[in-house]
Amino acid sequence: MNKLTEIMVVYAFKMDKENVKRMFSIPQEIAHFISSAQIAKIIAKKRNIKESLATATALVHDIYRIKTGLNENHAILGYELVKAFLEENSEFSNEEIEKIAVAVKNHSEKDQIGNPLEELIKDVDVFDSYFYDIKKDNKFYRDRFYKVVNELNLQEGEYYY
Repeated sequence: MNKLTEIMVVYAFKMDKENVKRMFSIPQEIAHFISSAQIAKIIAKKRNIKESLATATALVHDIYRIKTGLNENHAILGYELVKAFLEENSEFSNEEIEKIAVAVKNHSEKDQIGNPLEELIKDVDVFDSYFYDIKKDNKFYRDRFYKVVNELNLQEGEYYY
């Protein structure tokens, strides 16, 4: 487990002490961001994207929801929080932090095409969410999921519900 992962886990547990109504429990959030980081590492290798940027983006992509419990607009509202969090807790340059923050800000726009890091986190988020039976009926999620399945040469039905 890398340092940023450990910091995110501690951060998430601190947020669990807040008396907030949540869409997902903190253990669910932690499971999602850790598995998303692992998936991001695999897809980053496949797409020739810097692994550290990909895994960091996956770790922090839902940080606003973790902090507030709110899902609505969490991607857009997470932009500033991600920047502040990474400035304090990482060794990324300002340029890299901005790239990560922009990818986080746009990760909920699954129907739009963005830069490679944005596309990676959208695909990672969908791929991981599919394992939890989330939004399988959504066309954009389904299309992205099967795009990743094909990209990774996975057999249908073998790795998911």
